[in-house]
Amino acid sequence: MKKITLLGISILMMTFSSNLFAQNSLANQPQLKRCASTTPSAEWDAMFNQLVEKTKQASANEKTKSASYVVPIIFHIIYGSEPVGTYPNLAASLINSQMNILNTDYAGMGYNTNKYVNVNGHLPFYDYAVANSLPAPDNAGVIIANTGITFILATKDPSGNLLAEPGIDRESYVTNGWTDPASINSENTFTNYIDNTIKPATIWDATKYFNVWLTDCNSQVGILGYSTFPSGTSLQGLSGGGSGNAQATTDGCWVLASSVGNSGSNNAPYNLGRTLTHESGHYFGLRHVWGDGNCLTDYCNDIPKAYTSNYVKISGSSSSTLAAYPYNAGTCPSGSYNNSTDGEMFMNFMDYSDDAAMWMFTTDQVTRMSTALSQSPDRSGLTASANAMTASAGLAKVSLENFINVYPNPVQNNQINISVNLPSSTNLTVSVQNILGQEVYSNTAVSVTHQTLSYNLPTLPSGIYMLVLTGNNHEKVVKKIIVE
Repeated sequence: MKKITLLGISILMMTFSSNLFAQNSLANQPQLKRCASTTPSAEWDAMFNQLVEKTKQASANEKTKSASYVVPIIFHIIYGSEPVGTYPNLAASLINSQMNILNTDYAGMGYNTNKYVNVNGHLPFYDYAVANSLPAPDNAGVIIANTGITFILATKDPSGNLLAEPGIDRESYVTNGWTDPASINSENTFTNYIDNTIKPATIWDATKYFNVWLTDCNSQVGILGYSTFPSGTSLQGLSGGGSGNAQATTDGCWVLASSVGNSGSNNAPYNLGRTLTHESGHYFGLRHVWGDGNCLTDYCNDIPKAYTSNYVKISGSSSSTLAAYPYNAGTCPSGSYNNSTDGEMFMNFMDYSDDAAMWMFTTDQVTRMSTALSQSPDRSGLTASANAMTASAGLAKVSLENFINVYPNPVQNNQINISVNLPSSTNLTVSVQNILGQEVYSNTAVSVTHQTLSYNLPTLPSGIYMLVLTGNNHEKVVKKIIVE
């Protein structure tokens, strides 16, 4: 009999047996530039690093506990005259797929985390952790971290009106009299056009929404995405941009529409939604792992130095050279946090590896993201605004706080008993999705009686799934399911 174990979105280190991490495509030039984000200034680095140290000190003094953040997101889909579902006027299903990818990636349990394997009885980067005296939880190897960040689709526009499609704002460049973004054939002209025309005309209050723009892009431009960095309390902030380059008219991420969600093999190797995972890392203050220079720092001690960006493919892709762990060891042989022992962390979301070959954030990266969300004027209001931007008066709201327990655990005979803190007779949608965000089961209008929901799942093959409870107002809570 199979057992089903449910766990909350909490830190979980999955270790599986394997001898190979990836295939190396360093000899091949990438077809697209992973990221066109502007490197922040030395002034911004100094300012933000001071805020990070304050965050660390507060945590060390037990003045704060591990924080959770909720980020309301709005996708501005820019299209011409195409009907909904015809590229680049993406269907809502792709947006929902991208949301599942974001949430599982940020919870530390996204696609291909099972490739982060034990080596000689230890977690990867064990020798690096010991050599650099990394503190717990990374003292015995660098873990895949849970960021504590949950993304939700906005259900209201800035005027408080309910959206016809949660999290989606569709804007026709034909109707608005704009230029077709795909007709522009240079990177600088393209990004200037997005920043100076598209974004200012469509952005929603950047202190309340995480704005993401999706457009097509000419192959000669050749970029996948770019993001603004958060400003800091000592800088001008949204009114003037500051060194963090977050401005009231441009703050957020632009992403190539074909790289959104689980978009199918035709868009490989950028078809698993990791472009937005990468760009949102910049949005929360993360630097590239190589520090945007040879063996420079990204200010995260639990990430070894890297000589430059990596374009790594996993087994099954077109490259012919296998890259075993450690990868590129010794490319940065000197100084603190060198990579002489365990090589480079090509699987980090802030490298340039293919979508299937990146799958983790680290503990220090989480600290930097928490710093942005708690101390940057551009980011600190996002969680506070989540209720107003996503809740509907009189409708049941589902959140992590509403979820009390799942029992028995492990669940027997595929029956799940869920305790929730909701009014009786609340209707919920219960769905099960695989870790690519593909729905494998859904049942609408499940009634909660006496704050308890008893539910029988279908028989599921062994694997990892996500249980998603959705309320009347599209608010969601996601729990991990392990089928053994």
